[in-house]
Amino acid sequence: MLNFYQILRYNNKKLKRSGVLRFLLNKRLISFIITLQEAFVAVIPFIIFTAFLTLLNITVDYFNINIIPKETLSEFTKTVNSFTSLVATVSIAFFTARRIKTSEVITILLAIVTFITIYLYENPKFPLVLPYGFTAAAIFSPIFSAFFLKLFYPKLSLHINISDGNYHIYRFFNYIFVFFAAYAATISLYITIDEVMDIIIENFNPLNLDLPGIVTLAIRDFIVQIFWFFGIHGEHMTNALFGKEILFEQMLPNLTYGEFHRIFINIGGAGIGIALFFALLLEAKNSTVKKITKISFPFVIFNINDILIFMIVVFNRFLFLPFVFLPLLNLFLAYVFVHLVPVHFTDYKVIWSTPIFYDGYMKSDSYLIPAFQMLLIFIDTVIYARFIKRYYEIQSIENKKHILQNNLEIEDEIRSKKDIKAFLANQEMIEANTKLNEIINDLNEVNLKIYYQPKIDIKHNKAKKFEALIRYNDNGQIKGPFFLDIIEKSGLAPIIDIWVCKQVKKDLQMFKSQNFYPEISVNLHPDTLKSSDAVDKVIEIFENENVMFEIIERSFVDKEAQENIEKLKYHNFPISIDDFGVGYSSLETLIKHQFRELKLDKSLIDEIESKRGFIVCKNAIQLCKDLNIKVVAEGVENKRQLEILKSLDTDYVQGYVFSAALPPEKIKLFSENFDMNSL
Repeated sequence: MLNFYQILRYNNKKLKRSGVLRFLLNKRLISFIITLQEAFVAVIPFIIFTAFLTLLNITVDYFNINIIPKETLSEFTKTVNSFTSLVATVSIAFFTARRIKTSEVITILLAIVTFITIYLYENPKFPLVLPYGFTAAAIFSPIFSAFFLKLFYPKLSLHINISDGNYHIYRFFNYIFVFFAAYAATISLYITIDEVMDIIIENFNPLNLDLPGIVTLAIRDFIVQIFWFFGIHGEHMTNALFGKEILFEQMLPNLTYGEFHRIFINIGGAGIGIALFFALLLEAKNSTVKKITKISFPFVIFNINDILIFMIVVFNRFLFLPFVFLPLLNLFLAYVFVHLVPVHFTDYKVIWSTPIFYDGYMKSDSYLIPAFQMLLIFIDTVIYARFIKRYYEIQSIENKKHILQNNLEIEDEIRSKKDIKAFLANQEMIEANTKLNEIINDLNEVNLKIYYQPKIDIKHNKAKKFEALIRYNDNGQIKGPFFLDIIEKSGLAPIIDIWVCKQVKKDLQMFKSQNFYPEISVNLHPDTLKSSDAVDKVIEIFENENVMFEIIERSFVDKEAQENIEKLKYHNFPISIDDFGVGYSSLETLIKHQFRELKLDKSLIDEIESKRGFIVCKNAIQLCKDLNIKVVAEGVENKRQLEILKSLDTDYVQGYVFSAALPPEKIKLFSENFDMNSL
């Protein structure tokens, strides 16, 4: 199914235009899901602590340990567990507020107040005892609190000036009326939804239909897994909505449906935690995930799998199918087994925390049941492992490289890079992969454009040189390449560079048909220069073309990059040093390497009107003159800067003082009509 999903998502252009898929791949929907994932990842330490307390309680009870008073430990565990929903509320509120850019503190306070109000509305009892586990209100309250704060702030804020030293005080005063309006809206919406749900459940409760017990159990388990997938404690929520009578009904002599479920379905906890545990050990590629998986082992043995669920399953669309449907597969196989194989069950009472295998043996007084449990775990582990393997393959940077190549219609001519970077920390990986997924799925030849910024020869009053720059078409609005930073960090820059070269080649052919022969400068990323395959492809694309390559200085640090730069020179491509004066700027580069041109970075030009800035620029330009290197001043924005650069004998000027980057169809006209004196 994942293979089909991947093909559906990345390769079928017709299906990409379908309404359902557009909804599933919607940026806001994905961003919302990732926000919730971040929130649940953030509460994992608390989940581990509550799981530890629960395990400690079970151990003390099983082995009758008297070091810790049982009642004290039990009450302490219940108290800590009662804060689970509140902790989730705070975490979701913080991450949601951060995502939609509203006040985190106000959102958290509002979410807590609405959560408590909702719980009192549902359970009007005092003193207040918070619910155990993650509830629907714990997700609803923070999300809608943040949404309504964002919605009402422009209209209801006091708009007090917050520019002085009392910023934090004034900022909160601005939220006074916004807070109460958002509170009222959130509570009203919840009550409305609750009333509607009550009507639906009252008129159609799938667990109250006259169905066979095993079918009712299957429907119940399906609902439980759905709730768990969305971060809500499935058992508690399903019991609250539909009751749990089916669990106490007799399925076979001495075997209730609840015991059948605990022995064969919930092996290791909801979603078959023990199989998920083994599958993660086998296939997880992230060191953080593996460490937490190992920590979860003693908990899974006693059917406590909250750690695994909130670490890897919640809102993970790649694991939705196995998490929801494997318990149903187990249910079917176990139902067939107990009716075909002559097994007799004892009167031993199986409770939820009874360890796996031990529960099967004690309930049957036979090794046949534990053996069948082991078979189920094996089947479930194999299936989980397949999905987890595909999940990490799809998350891998190498896979994103192929997707980007496909989107930009670049054949696989560049071998895999040796030093593709990995996003290591789990929470950072979620965020980074989300941004990268959004970017990669957006980039294609429709919305990625090449514009050209003139490099003006101010000595001869000519506009014959242009720099190729990437631009992004956002629904008709042309923007700069905001995505380059994460693309570069992910090791995918060579794919972008090859695409740029191909587009420039097409434009050069168009210019020739117009009898127009400009010199085009193309930027090459250091990662591209490290790849001999990529540089060979660039040379092939631009053979016999009037192209200059702009290279930043740190490219010269790498030996392989230096060799590839020399290869470009050998094929008669001139080299320009880009961004000189910032970051890695070495005079040694000017001594050891020859190139035609040097570009003074905009940060230097911005300071040229100051005394110190003028001295630095003057001496840098003079140094280039002495070394017979042409000087380009980039980022020139006003006439005063231009006049100073003229007085310093600068060769070329690039910047808004003359023109922003232009689409390819406009640069011929610009070149022919250019007159610097008309400024």
